[in-house]
Amino acid sequence: MQIIEIYRQAIKRTLANLYGVAPDQVEVSWSKDGGNITVRCADKTFTHGTIHDDDDETLEFVAEDEDPVTVRFSAEERRQLERDALDRLNGY
Repeated sequence: MQIIEIYRQAIKRTLANLYGVAPDQVEVSWSKDGGNITVRCADKTFTHGTIHDDDDETLEFVAEDEDPVTVRFSAEERRQLERDALDRLNGY
């Protein structure tokens, strides 16, 4: 699974659970330059500035007039991210 799909899966799972919607009702997109992730869920828009991401374990999304939402990767998602990182280092 590609990194972007692992991120998308974790983001959808977290916001769907938080707002009581199905994961397919959570829209996740990246800006063209990859500098931000935008999430639309339950008539709210959240953003995460990926350029300033210092923590690989969590992602924090903010929306106007809402508390920040922290996305944490599951153990399996972390393993997938680690495998992908190793594959890239090994040229796969």
